[in-house]
Amino acid sequence: MMLYIVGTVPFLNAWQRSLHFAKHGHEFGATNEFDYEAMAEKFMGAIMHPSMHECFRTTGTRDRCRIDGTTRHFGIVFNELTVRTYYIVTAAKITRYRSAAGYVQAQCARTG
Repeated sequence: MMLYIVGTVPFLNAWQRSLHFAKHGHEFGATNEFDYEAMAEKFMGAIMHPSMHECFRTTGTRDRCRIDGTTRHFGIVFNELTVRTYYIVTAAKITRYRSAAGYVQAQCARTG
């Protein structure tokens, strides 16, 4: 088990934070982009538990992908410092990959 000691894991810049909030903030009930960013940071820095799955991309991007199989929350951080994305995966996508673990493994296998 790995333990992450992370103070903040912000989006790359204000534009990325705003863009991702516009796309996914409503899924979490976030009232603004800063609340959404805080939710992403909390999720990506949380201690692993039995329904949480994560992996690292081996494609040279140093991305860590994580999903909570119970809530279907999914996120990616780059180099442990920058949130790439944070959203809720649809049940249909989980089913397509047979499980939350299958979904996150498929995301780690992606090259981009």
